[in-house]
Amino acid sequence: MRTLRNLTSAAAVLALSIVVITTAGCAVSDRTKPASSIFLEDRDVSTHDDDLPFLHSWVEANFPLGHYKSAYFRSVTIDRLPKDSWKASSSSYITSENDYLKESKLLADYFLEQLKKKVEKYPDGTIKVVDKAEPDSLVFDFALTEIEFSHPIENTGALLVPLPGSAMLFSTISNPHVAFAARVYDGKTGRLVATAADRKYPPTRLMDFNKVTATSPDREIVSTWAEIIAEALNREGFAKVSDRGIFSILPW
Repeated sequence: MRTLRNLTSAAAVLALSIVVITTAGCAVSDRTKPASSIFLEDRDVSTHDDDLPFLHSWVEANFPLGHYKSAYFRSVTIDRLPKDSWKASSSSYITSENDYLKESKLLADYFLEQLKKKVEKYPDGTIKVVDKAEPDSLVFDFALTEIEFSHPIENTGALLVPLPGSAMLFSTISNPHVAFAARVYDGKTGRLVATAADRKYPPTRLMDFNKVTATSPDREIVSTWAEIIAEALNREGFAKVSDRGIFSILPW
């Protein structure tokens, strides 16, 4: 009888693994999609600057970073989100497009807040945050182009699945994600000097309690981007900025 139970358990684990691996393949494919041209229709979004860990990044040749002493984060908008994109986030928490747009606006506001906070508090930072364009400032406009929030009930269930290793497998299929596009202008002339776009999923964790709330994973993502941008602004000549890892043991 024990042998039969063991075989049944092993078969269940194998079946789950096949399903998860197949689904994970789709998830990996989604994560490697090229950057969207939304908000950057006039740019070649296939370009990539190796110093910046974004899917797309372009910085004007001979970019005079030392010339700029301040950053003006003018806007983070959600008006470029695809129509009906709320359906992928539908859950017990987000039950309508109005719920989705409300939370998306809160996420955009949080991103803007984090950009200012991370730059202002960067250790020994050389860039100050200002509230208008100035001759020595960089002006940033962001658009959130994809937002999918977490599914709290489903993810809570995944954390409680009793099969060995299944919580880890479920955790790797991380549905919440965010994508942004950015245009950066010279504060004096209004000339476009840089563009960027990225799509990011939260780190994979052994047990990710963030995912049992709808919005925490997305807030973590935009906070990470704010850290990367703060570092980029404060490193000489846009010296190489490392990406934040996609794997983590500790909760956010």
